[in-house]
Amino acid sequence: MIDARMGLKGAARFAGTAALVLFLCWQHVQATRLGYRVESARREAAQRRGRVESLRLDLERRLSPQQVAARAARLGMVPADPRALRRLEDRPRQRLGSAPVWGLLTRTWTPLPARG
Repeated sequence: MIDARMGLKGAARFAGTAALVLFLCWQHVQATRLGYRVESARREAAQRRGRVESLRLDLERRLSPQQVAARAARLGMVPADPRALRRLEDRPRQRLGSAPVWGLLTRTWTPLPARG
């Protein structure tokens, strides 16, 4: 293709055009690859969103009061006697750094009512 009639200027123009065409082809191939990767990532994200939603529904079903009661009954568990429960005093929480050490050790508990 390149011969003496073309001259140096023509050869440089031909080489520049060929380099431009190769660059544009390379750019097109890279854009196509990137498009496939984007679509693959979108599909994977949609699958993961579906999986998360499925797991969330399963967790809600398993933590429903009816399910918890049924599993507890199968394990031989019975509801606790309300008199056996202890509650901490209702008071605002202090920051750990501002409360004296003895305050952490002397928390007040509500006493159990006498059985009888």
